Amino acid sequence: MVRRRFQNAWLVVAKLLIDGLLVATALVISYLFRFGLDLPGEHATLLARVLPPAVLLKLVLFWAFGNYATLWRYSSVNDLLRLTRSVVASSLALVALLYFLTLRIPASIVLLDGLLTMAFCGTVRLMPRLARERANPTLLAALPDAFLDVMTPRRRGAERHILIVGAGDAGESLVREMRRNDRIGYLPVGFVDDDPNKKGMRIHGVKVRGNREDIPRLVAQYDVDEILIAIPSATADQIRPIVDICRWTGVKLKMLPDLASLVHGSPRLADVRELRIEDLLGRPRIELNTDEVSAYLQGRRVLITGAGGSIGAELCRQVLRYAPSELLLFGRGENSIFAIFHELAPRRGATSLVEIIGDVINKRKLAGVFERFRPEIVFHAGADKHVPLMELNPDEAVLNNILGTRNVIDVSEESGVERLVCISTDKAVNPTSIMGCCKRVAELYVQAAASNNTRVTAVRFGNVLGSRGSVIPLFQQQIERGGPVTVTHREVRRYFMTIPEAVALVIQAGAIAQGGDIFVLDMGEPIKIDELARRVIRLHGLEPDKDIPMMYVGLRPGEKLDEELIGTDETRERTNHAKIFRVRGRAVRAADLEELVGQLVREAVEMNELAIRRTLKLLVPEYEPYLPPDVQSWVAKRST
Repeated sequence: MVRRRFQNAWLVVAKLLIDGLLVATALVISYLFRFGLDLPGEHATLLARVLPPAVLLKLVLFWAFGNYATLWRYSSVNDLLRLTRSVVASSLALVALLYFLTLRIPASIVLLDGLLTMAFCGTVRLMPRLARERANPTLLAALPDAFLDVMTPRRRGAERHILIVGAGDAGESLVREMRRNDRIGYLPVGFVDDDPNKKGMRIHGVKVRGNREDIPRLVAQYDVDEILIAIPSATADQIRPIVDICRWTGVKLKMLPDLASLVHGSPRLADVRELRIEDLLGRPRIELNTDEVSAYLQGRRVLITGAGGSIGAELCRQVLRYAPSELLLFGRGENSIFAIFHELAPRRGATSLVEIIGDVINKRKLAGVFERFRPEIVFHAGADKHVPLMELNPDEAVLNNILGTRNVIDVSEESGVERLVCISTDKAVNPTSIMGCCKRVAELYVQAAASNNTRVTAVRFGNVLGSRGSVIPLFQQQIERGGPVTVTHREVRRYFMTIPEAVALVIQAGAIAQGGDIFVLDMGEPIKIDELARRVIRLHGLEPDKDIPMMYVGLRPGEKLDEELIGTDETRERTNHAKIFRVRGRAVRAADLEELVGQLVREAVEMNELAIRRTLKLLVPEYEPYLPPDVQSWVAKRST
């Protein structure tokens, strides 16, 4: 504390000395400009008498106006205005003082002295800021640390010490923002970069102090509070080793997201967020054909069912980027529709946003909405997705996932919708669950609509990281409670995608749809849920089986060890997008489909669960339900 006060006092004295020298120089130059270099003797004597009181008076008034209570590295227009007022006031006070002392100097000298004082003192205040923001890193690296500390003193009291991983464009942008605004409370103490050519260099005065292996030492040496990974172009494979090193330091870890996910288009502190498990599992960023997508969305009326859900909300965000004329947010959860509307409203631009509360099971409501708003493009994301819950409530699965999809397809065709994209799942492939089987029936409806004017398509993908009700939030809740973290089986594997990449491919699939298509997204390699759970635990700075116990509870009704993307009777074809494939497989005659689905709906209304399963088996012969013995007997009792 004493040291910091002494340093601050010394800095004020240094500023006074600098201003004193500049003020004296301005007055001397004014005299020389007025009388020439060969200054007459009487004027030289007068200058010697005027100089000391003039300098003292100006410094006192500079102090009184608060010119030494600011940091020169953050000099702004307000600081220059304050300085201008100080110079004007001091020039007027100088005239009054000289009149009182009966010292007469020409008015032109007073005027020129004021202008030069403003120019000299204003320039010296802007130099530290310009040096921080504009200077070449090589030039700053040549300056001694003591000089940089004087020009831009550190205020260590309330600031969080930040170590930045990545001395590239993103890191430079973040440091520049930290330097400009001391209210943020961030103090960058150094960069870490694996490029040996950058070591020892300075970016806006912040030194590159080593590579990733030096992170633990630097955290201890500079009392680091947070580590910020500023490499938005890095893949998950590149980020994981950095995270493994950082997590042993025990300090908070944050990062910039992928460049495509940046809120402002370029890296800013507002984009910095907590590290997420999807950052460690994601794949290289998916490239979309933006011209193709924009051509069918821009200026169009777009309706999204299930708009308040995880997938539906992200569809709303991404579709809005392509400037549709109208975006209709349709869903049965009023709170979630309210939330996504108010999230989108500030950046909707010329797009009209409409909130619609309704259920796809209600065909009359759907027809009324379509008749009123005349949507041209529809994304159907409203569905029940929880496998165990649908095993216990098969009637709801039939009504929402089958009847709801049929209603959306029928109303879209009757209303002349141009394109309809339905969301499906890998659980529709060789299904063992009610939910997966109902989704497969919905796909059959899509295939049956191939000959109609509306281009109807379904997009099939697996689990979505971070979506509502997915395993990641569940694991996080269990960790916060101290465990145990529950996994169904050590060997269970699932396909995973992040919400943004899944939705981006859904939108792209809509652009290439021909009608009656079923598309499969490239999900990469399946991931063991056990390994996923362990990564989530380590992401919280804990060790599985040591800090947080693991518990294996067995497969639940309807679940299987491995999910599939292509059925046994299906073939996969390439499309013009490397991450999207078209599936060809068995179809059902439209007449048979209508008859059996009509029967299913009646059984669902009657809540006849055994009959529902029998009818589903007729529609989807590959359906092999998995039910533990105790659940089988429970279902049988409920059905009698």
